[in-house]
Amino acid sequence: MANLRDSWQSTHRMVDRVFDGLRARPVGILVFACSVLLLVYLQLGVQGTIRVDAVAMAVGVDHPARISSFVVKTYVEPGDPVDAGAPLLDLSPHFIDRELARVDAEVEKLLRESKLAQARLVVEEQRWLDPDMRLRPAGPSLERPTEALYAEELAVLQVRRSQLLEDREALTISAARAGRVVSIATAGVSVAPGTSVALIAPEFADQIVAYVPAETKPAVIAIGAPVQISRPAFACDRTGTVLRRGAVVEEAPGQLRNVFRFPVHGMPVYISIPEGCSLGIGQVLTVEFPRAVL
Repeated sequence: MANLRDSWQSTHRMVDRVFDGLRARPVGILVFACSVLLLVYLQLGVQGTIRVDAVAMAVGVDHPARISSFVVKTYVEPGDPVDAGAPLLDLSPHFIDRELARVDAEVEKLLRESKLAQARLVVEEQRWLDPDMRLRPAGPSLERPTEALYAEELAVLQVRRSQLLEDREALTISAARAGRVVSIATAGVSVAPGTSVALIAPEFADQIVAYVPAETKPAVIAIGAPVQISRPAFACDRTGTVLRRGAVVEEAPGQLRNVFRFPVHGMPVYISIPEGCSLGIGQVLTVEFPRAVL
């Protein structure tokens, strides 16, 4: 037992002499070794790939109102799944019917004015006849120009009436694509022409948006370059491609905030989702760009 203790003390003194010769202690050696390993890792990383965080996203489809109206009935609620062509809501025909009545009144008025004008022309032009010769003078008749003028005005009103009838057939807003309802106008809400009354998002994401460091030059991100999803591993083991790149640095979505919840900024890079992969909207990913790309 004494021999074992003496051997251990001898070994310990020898190690101390080695460290003294190097003028370093075990802690210093450990720090030095870790620094070397970190440097090697960074060098290999620079020569290999760059990993950045990304979010799976989808572009929702707005459903604008074609006319000025108000919602009278809704068929779905936010969060409901819908198929393409499924009814979302009904708009009131009140304003269309009022405009149709006005246009119909204008048409009737124009037809009466046209008949009256033609009758007046006949009477006035009869006075041009020579009572003795019973012949019409050489001056041209105004009957045809007057008839053409009223016909043009009537055609404008008829076009307007046809448009109103088309709008009346489109008072039921239907889903343009299958997906899930994000938002929908409630009954009684007034809407202006072009205002979105419903937003439908697809069930799964249709693109990935990565946020590369702000100092990265946009010109060096190649369109069509391969991008690998590295985290989570189960998300997809295939390769997407760069679709396009943003022009300016933007704030990344809240999912990508750091541990201190500070906002993260970067230049967005839009990436295709590999075929056969189904990613949830808002899912956080890590993607790898080949160093040659960046």
